[in-house]
This record gives sequence, C-alpha cells and structure tokens, in this order.
Amino acid sequence: MANTSNVGPEALDLANIRTTLCRMEDSIIFSLIERAQYPINPEVYQADSPLLSEFVRHQLRTSGSNGCYADRFLYRTECLHAEAGRYIHPTEHSFFAPLPDPLIGDSHLQASSSEPLLYPHKVNINQKLLDLYRTKIVPEICAEGGDSNLGSVSTTDIQVLQTIATRIYYGLFVAESKLRSERERFNKLISERDTDGIMAAITKPEVEKRNIRRVIKKCETFSQEVTVDDSNAPPAKRAKVSDAAAAYKVTPEFVGSVFEKFIMPLTREVEVDYLLNYVPVVADAK
Repeated sequence: MANTSNVGPEALDLANIRTTLCRMEDSIIFSLIERAQYPINPEVYQADSPLLSEFVRHQLRTSGSNGCYADRFLYRTECLHAEAGRYIHPTEHSFFAPLPDPLIGDSHLQASSSEPLLYPHKVNINQKLLDLYRTKIVPEICAEGGDSNLGSVSTTDIQVLQTIATRIYYGLFVAESKLRSERERFNKLISERDTDGIMAAITKPEVEKRNIRRVIKKCETFSQEVTVDDSNAPPAKRAKVSDAAAAYKVTPEFVGSVFEKFIMPLTREVEVDYLLNYVPVVADAK
C-alpha cells in the first residue's frame, strides 16, 4: 500500500518518479506470474454471480460493479484499505464507491506539504482497466478452464489490478511535474483544448521503447523455471535455468505488450485528462 503520510514536493521530481516506476515494473511482473499459476476460472467474472446472495449482488451493483464474484473480494478489500487511509494518497483511486472513511482521520494522513501537489480532478480509468485486464490480459497468461480456486484467483487479481492502477496514476505526478517545468507551453495547449498537442508534448517514444525492452528483460529473468542439479558439482553451478522456451511462467514479450498496449496508453490518457482539467492562470490585462 502506498505511503499516505509522507507525500511532499519531492514526489514531483522526475528522477524520483522514474525510480518508483522501475520498482513498480517488478511488482507488476511478479503479480502477473502469480496470476498465471491459476486457470482463467471464468465463473469469478460472471455478472450477477449465482455464488453470491441477492443482497451482496445488490450491494455490488450500487457500488458500480456488475455483481461478479471477483468484485466482491475487490470491493471488500477496498473498504478495508479505505479505513487504513489508502485512498487519501493522490495516486490511489478505488475501483468502487462509496467506501468507508479512514479510521484515524484525514488530518493524520494529509501530506506534509501545505500546498496540494495536484490540481483538483476527477480522472479515473479504473473501469476501463478492469475490462482490459479480464478480457485481454487474463486469457493470454492463464490456461483455459477452472480449478475451483476461486478465492485465490480473486485475491491474486486484486494484487495485479491495484499494482497496475497505482502505476498508471503515477502519471498524475508526471503530468503535474511537466506542467510546472513548461507552464507557458502547457497553458497554451490547455487553453486551446489541444488534446493532440498535449499528447505529443507528454509522449516520449524512445523512452517508452527503452522501458518496454527493460520490462521484457526483467520478465525473462523473473519468470524463468530453475532446475536444480543434485550432483556433486560446486553449489554455484548446481542451479541453472531451463533452456526450454516453454519454461517461462509468463511470456516475456506479452508482458512487454501489456505495458505497450495497455499500461502506457492508459497512463497517457490519465495525464491528458488531468491537464485538460487544469485551468491556466491568465495574467490580468493592464
């Protein structure tokens, strides 16, 4: 869970953001590997799940869910995290609402900086992420069918979704940092409602390509199957990675495409929506 009690101006430093995003890559890859150990188990995503009571399905519907089994786990987890203050952090946004208030009060959890880091906004792409995850990502990394591990599947999904969502919403810090560093340029683009111009200004194709290559390399390392040689060879040589391509727990190239086709575009969408929400300060005419 994100640290909610120490969010200062350093959060907008692009070097700090890059370091944080690199660590998040690791978490996303590991969470996808965890999910891949289970089949799809499509019944956890079935709308108005017969596995849930009518009352629970109604409760989920009022919170923005389609009433599926997996959403019950996600919603209850978000309720608990809300009480712990998770969603006070500017890069944490829940999939469902309403949620309980923090148990220890807003004042204890507010950022140390007296000036808000982000401009007020209502940017939220969670429902789009939820759909992409369940219809595009899960079918690719998981075997077809089910194994009755519905609870394990649902809780593993939560880790994947929350980790990806946090990574996407870090785009809010990126957008604010770029705005502050090139205020005149972005003020003009925002005033003209130039969506394409804003998108071009925040997109760095070479950086994104480098990041995707790094993700693929990490996934090749993290998802390899390791075999153990029980011979009398020196310990350093007893463990080795299988040479078989099928030994990867998840396909590294597909994980790279998850970042390229889903995570990065949604991050750019968050950045553009946030900047379009901003009202430029225009100097008074003399």
